[in-house]
Amino acid sequence: MKLFIKKICLTFLFIFSAYFCSSQKEKVLSAGISSGYGFGEELNNFATTLKLNYYLFQDIRIAPSFSFYLNKNNTTMNVFSFNFNYLFPYLISDFFPVMQSKSMTFYPIAGFCIASIKSRRACSTCSEGFSYTSNYSYRFGFDFGAGIDYDLPILLPVFEDMAANFEIQLQMLENYVRPQLMVGLIYNF
Repeated sequence: MKLFIKKICLTFLFIFSAYFCSSQKEKVLSAGISSGYGFGEELNNFATTLKLNYYLFQDIRIAPSFSFYLNKNNTTMNVFSFNFNYLFPYLISDFFPVMQSKSMTFYPIAGFCIASIKSRRACSTCSEGFSYTSNYSYRFGFDFGAGIDYDLPILLPVFEDMAANFEIQLQMLENYVRPQLMVGLIYNF
C-alpha cells in the first residue's frame, strides 16, 4: 500500500511540474455534476458524479471524479476515478461538415478507478438486535471511453461559461466489465 501511495504522489508531482512548465493555456479549471447509469451483471444502477477538470496544457487535462451509485438490491457503490483526456476541439466539425459548430469538443478517456462496494445481507446467525450484516469490498480497475463537451449558447448570462457533457465509459474492475453512460453540466472557471 505504501508503494501505491508513493506512486500516486510521484504522479501528482509530475503533473504539477508539467503544469508550471507550460506556457499556453486558455482554461485552467472546470467543475461539473452529471447523472448516469452503470450497466453490469452484478451492479447496474443510477449514479451521481462530481467531476473536476484541470487543464495541464491547452488540449490535455486530468479529470478526477467521485461517483455515488444508488442502492440497489442492498448494494451501494462509490467510485473514485482519475482520468486523462486529450481534447480534439475541431474533430467533429472536420468529420461532419454539417455540424460547423466549433463549440463541440471530443475527447478520449483513459485512467484508473477505485470502487468501494458495500453489501447488506440478511443475517441468520446474528443476535436479536441485528438483522443485517454489512460486507465491504474494494476493487481497483481502469476506465476507458470517450466524451463530448458542447459549449451552451449564450442565451442568458448564466450560460456564458457552461457546457453540456456526455460520456460513455467502460469500467474494467477486478471481477467484471461495466459500461456506463453519463450526462451532465460543466462550469468553466
